[in-house]
Amino acid sequence: MKVLVLGATGYIGGALVEELTGRGHEVVALVRPAEDGGRRLPAVPEERHGDLSDAASITAAVTPDVDAVVHAAQLTGDEATDLQVIGALLGAGRPVVYVSGVWVLGATEDGHEESATDPIPIVGYRPKVEDLVLGAGGVVVRPGLVHGRGGGIAAMLRGWAAERGRGVHVGEGGEGSTFVHVDDLADLIVTAVEKGRPGAIYHGIAEDHVPLARVASAAARSAGVDEGADVLSLPVEEAARVVGLPFAEALALSQRVSSARTRAALGWAPSRPGIVSELREGSYAR
Repeated sequence: MKVLVLGATGYIGGALVEELTGRGHEVVALVRPAEDGGRRLPAVPEERHGDLSDAASITAAVTPDVDAVVHAAQLTGDEATDLQVIGALLGAGRPVVYVSGVWVLGATEDGHEESATDPIPIVGYRPKVEDLVLGAGGVVVRPGLVHGRGGGIAAMLRGWAAERGRGVHVGEGGEGSTFVHVDDLADLIVTAVEKGRPGAIYHGIAEDHVPLARVASAAARSAGVDEGADVLSLPVEEAARVVGLPFAEALALSQRVSSARTRAALGWAPSRPGIVSELREGSYAR
C-alpha cells in the first residue's frame, strides 16, 4: 500500500515510518517545506508539502495513488481549524487512521474501547475529531503514554529526577497510568491500516496501569541518582508553573484502561519492554 503519513517527523511518526517500510509499504511523508530547500526525511522516498492549518494543502496531498492516510500529527490547538482540516481529509475518500490518545477517557479505573469519553482539558475537543473520523468510516487508535527510543514523557521525568536528585511525578501519590512502547504502537497502527475495521476504535496499551511513583523511581535510576530516595509527589499547581496547567493536570491523571478488545480483534501482541524496564535498562539508561 502507498500510505500518506501526517506527523512523519514526530516521535510516533518516526517509528511508524520505519514500521510501514519494514512491512513492505510505500511511505509518503507530509512535511512543511524545509527553509533551506532540503529534504526533511532523506530516508523516505517521497515528501509532499502541506500545513496542518491549511485544509487545501492537506487534501492536495491525497492524490489518487494514495491508498491510505495516517494522521499521527499533533493538532493545531484551534478547534475550528482542526475540525475543518480533518473533515477535508476524510472527504478525500481514502481510509484514514487517526492517532488520538486515552486521555479522552479522563480519570477511569475500567476504561475500554467502548467507554464514553470524558476528556481532560488538554484534549477537550479531541472526541469531536474522533467522532468525525469514525462517522466517515475511519479508524481511531488511542495509545497510552508512549515511551521508548529515549523520548516522550519518560525522558522529561528522567530530566526532573536528574535536576532534583530523586524521582518526581505529578499528583498526590496514588496515581497510575497506561503505557505503550513506541515500537509496539507503530506495529498496532500499521496493523490498523492493513486490517482495521471501518469505524473501529483500537487501544494501544501494553500496560494498563503502572503506579506513577514506580515510574518516577525508575526514572531516578536511569538518571543515575539514588533510586532508594523518597519519590517526590509534585502538586499540580507547582508543576503547572513549569509545564502549564493543562499538561500538569494530564500528568497527574490516574487511569486504568484495557486493550483486550483490540488484542482480540487484531491479534496485536505488544512485546517490547515495559516503562519501568525501559527506564532502568533500556533507551533511557545511562
